[in-house]
Amino acid sequence: MELTFLLSNLLEDPSDFIIFLGRFHPLVVHLPIGFLALAAIAQWATGQPKFYSLRPFLIYLWGLGAASAALAILLGYLLSLSGDYDTDTLFWHKWSGVAVLVSCLLCYLVFKKQKDNHRPMQWVFVALALATMVYTGHLGGNLTHGSTYLWEYAPNTVRTVAGLPPKKEPRPKVTVLDSADVYLDLIAPMMEQKCTSCHNTGKKKGDLLLTSYASMMKGGDHGEVLIPGDVQASELFRRITLPEVHDDFMPSEGKRPLTQQEVAIIEWWISSGAPPNGFVTDLDSEKKTIQTITNYLGLDKNTVLSREVPPANQTTIDSLIDDGFIINRLMKDNYLLEANFSLSEKPIALSSLDLLTDLKEQLIWLDLSNAQLTDASLKKIARLDNLMKLNLSGNPITDKGLQHLAQLTHLESLNLYHTEVSVGVLELLPKLTRLQRIYLWKTKVTDSLAHRILSENKNIKLINNRQ
Repeated sequence: MELTFLLSNLLEDPSDFIIFLGRFHPLVVHLPIGFLALAAIAQWATGQPKFYSLRPFLIYLWGLGAASAALAILLGYLLSLSGDYDTDTLFWHKWSGVAVLVSCLLCYLVFKKQKDNHRPMQWVFVALALATMVYTGHLGGNLTHGSTYLWEYAPNTVRTVAGLPPKKEPRPKVTVLDSADVYLDLIAPMMEQKCTSCHNTGKKKGDLLLTSYASMMKGGDHGEVLIPGDVQASELFRRITLPEVHDDFMPSEGKRPLTQQEVAIIEWWISSGAPPNGFVTDLDSEKKTIQTITNYLGLDKNTVLSREVPPANQTTIDSLIDDGFIINRLMKDNYLLEANFSLSEKPIALSSLDLLTDLKEQLIWLDLSNAQLTDASLKKIARLDNLMKLNLSGNPITDKGLQHLAQLTHLESLNLYHTEVSVGVLELLPKLTRLQRIYLWKTKVTDSLAHRILSENKNIKLINNRQ
């Protein structure tokens, strides 16, 4: 009686160790699948004379299938004690798993008693084992990924046979920001990609469903997870911004976390009242998050690479090579170029900067590190308005020269390592709308200024130390 009471309490409130053991279920569950598939293949193969020698081993395959199925059932039961799963699907998954075990045992007994491995009744048991294995696996997939996971991308003919409605037409890709809906084009795709694997109709961790706006606003076991207009009080935002090592961090279980852009967009959405619909441009009248959203939706893709340019003047290229440049063609089917002066052991000549402007149409990568550039030199470099990557490291340039670079609107990477720049960076970055990466190590940019740069430019990765 006491043992029964103790066992009941143990199962109603499972310890961390029990859940730990249960989480081996996804690993172990593949063993019976492998053994059963191998046994069925061996069963078919032993009908051929050259495979007769395998017949004595069939019973061991079915025996291993039964033993591993029993272990998978035990660990699966322990895992189910954590809750968070759809009750009906879990019920049938458990008992179909038991059916797999029973069918394996039947095959084991039948093949042990009968020497002829190809009687019709034996094939009935083999078919039963395979059918129950497939059905159990299907239910397990539903528990993990949701009931629509298997059929989500199936052709409509297959969906019709399965008794499902035709596929929903996907939303058209956003090509103009004015047409972007705040929930359907931003929040819902984020939830689907990063959150619904644990918060779907088959697996509702914390009884929280994130497959629709209504279910998201309903919350879970601990109440509301979104408080419209109050970011700090919203549990969902708290969890996605915790350190990844924290127990409450979402998404959990080692899944890919939300990016800084996605977090920034969710923060803006909640602070805007977490509306269920509405155009982004109408909601962000102060243009606080427009650039982040534009970047997230890929609407600011650089057009430089898609343009076809004519070959550069060979005389100009030869002159730059004589001046110490290395010139490389970057594409086989286009004439876009890289110019690298970093290996030259002499200061760059002003005439070389003038020659570079003759390549402004083709030049997209430029490395002028340690070229002894001055602030005045940057005025000429600013004419190279197709530049996507610019390395100015190791030059005595200051904030005064930085202002010229505002014209480089296609710039994606800017290296200012070991220069004299400081607060001028903060003034420059809003003008470089496509910039993704900036190197500021060994500059006059302090830690506090770096923190401010990051907080005001969430789309940019700042490298302020040795990588």
